[in-house]
Amino acid sequence: MTRADAPFPDQTSESEWRLTRSRHSHDVNAEVREAIDRDGYSLFRIGLSLAEIPKP
Repeated sequence: MTRADAPFPDQTSESEWRLTRSRHSHDVNAEVREAIDRDGYSLFRIGLSLAEIPKP
């Protein structure tokens, strides 16, 4: 997710991104809104297998 006026994140390349849907801020949780307010984006990886989920 990116804020409309934010630059594209340096940590990824555009080829790694795809638009899945547009969402309004009230349609995401507070943690995501805070990340977008702070950084201009919040990265999600779609299609992880259970083995790929990072362990805390």
